[in-house]
Amino acid sequence: MRLSAQHITKSFGDRRVLNDVSFELSEGKVCVLMGTNGSGKTTLFNILTGFVTPDAGKVLIDEICIDNLQPHERCLKGIGRTFQDLRLIGGLTVKENVLLAFPKQKGENWWNVILPSKNVKIEQNNNRLTAEKILSQCFIEDVAESKADEISYGQQKLLNLACCIACGTSILLLDEPVAGVNPTYREKLSDVVRRLKSEGKSLLIVEHNSDFIEAVADEILFLHNGTLQHYDSYSDFRNDKKVLEAYI
Repeated sequence: MRLSAQHITKSFGDRRVLNDVSFELSEGKVCVLMGTNGSGKTTLFNILTGFVTPDAGKVLIDEICIDNLQPHERCLKGIGRTFQDLRLIGGLTVKENVLLAFPKQKGENWWNVILPSKNVKIEQNNNRLTAEKILSQCFIEDVAESKADEISYGQQKLLNLACCIACGTSILLLDEPVAGVNPTYREKLSDVVRRLKSEGKSLLIVEHNSDFIEAVADEILFLHNGTLQHYDSYSDFRNDKKVLEAYI
């Protein structure tokens, strides 16, 4: 699946946050979105996922405009997202958090809650198996039965990503996935991102950690003064004088 933003413009009061921003995130590609604080990264994420409406421009999946879709509808169309605040349910186990993320579960129907059918039970068993596979792929299968608020911060970051994967989306928007994470879990998160890329997933990531960016990025998108600059590599981005001036 391919995500496109075309001529996105957004202002808050007199301040123009995004000005004619366009980019395309193709299948099996990892783009890292960078910019100083207040540059509009979160605003762009919110527009892509339907939490904020742009003043102009449009968002498309495979050339189909999704501007009229709400956040949950965009998720069902293929866009998944993580947030800086992890939004886990601390009192549930790691596995239970992942199980809750599966969309359109038959067991969510009130009648099936009272009298679960054979199909519901089959789906529940399949979901459990899939959840266990996702936890293994995210290196947290050993804490599957631990409460989400009892595991380490690095493990919580991996669980956050596991829940996003469980949504079944092909386009993942990750908001600072390795911020505050030690090198061991940062490498695990890098491994998960590379595996998702190899499966043909598309990823747009807001991040500032240089080691992580160098490990996963195919392209750098840089927001500055409302406009978007494209760089083919992290080294090109890092050596641009305009970038250095922006961060001074």
